[in-house]
Amino acid sequence: MLIPNHPIFRQNAVKHYMQNRQKDTLPRFISLPIALFLWVLLGLLLIVGLLAWYEQVPDYATGQGAVLSSRYTSYYTHQGAVAAAFFAIDQAKHLHIGQSVAVHFASSSDAFLKGTVLAIDTAVSPDSAMSHYGLSNAITQPSVVVIIQLATISPSLYGGSTLTVNAQVGSRRIISLLPGIGSLWGE
Repeated sequence: MLIPNHPIFRQNAVKHYMQNRQKDTLPRFISLPIALFLWVLLGLLLIVGLLAWYEQVPDYATGQGAVLSSRYTSYYTHQGAVAAAFFAIDQAKHLHIGQSVAVHFASSSDAFLKGTVLAIDTAVSPDSAMSHYGLSNAITQPSVVVIIQLATISPSLYGGSTLTVNAQVGSRRIISLLPGIGSLWGE
């Protein structure tokens, strides 16, 4: 038997076969549109995470109170009305004289009015608040009395009206408001 001198396979075919064997082929688990969607979703999640880490929201101390009669107005100021607001004792360290506060009347659906802290009195019991300020249902526990000037309202019209006072006492990161994460910072 004669052995032919030329190979069975063409040189081009062998070269092509060897190149295909060297290429790595990865299995395709998901389609291209789904992969792009997941990358975009990951990018958005990272952006929202960064915003939640760096952005801050105000932190407020809230107190209840009432507008005092005109006999208190002349003692503290000559213009507008004066209100007494009662804050929890632990919030007193964040309040200071001259601080701006937002005041909202319980009987009104109007926007908040701006007020200014005139004085911060010592802690009072519910009984002494009733006897000294003439307020019956304003507080139920020992509180700090904060006197607030309301320059835009008349004491004769709003005397005795109950109100809610919000004083900005700081700020905190948005991410600290998430359950479990805020306890990591001790907030």
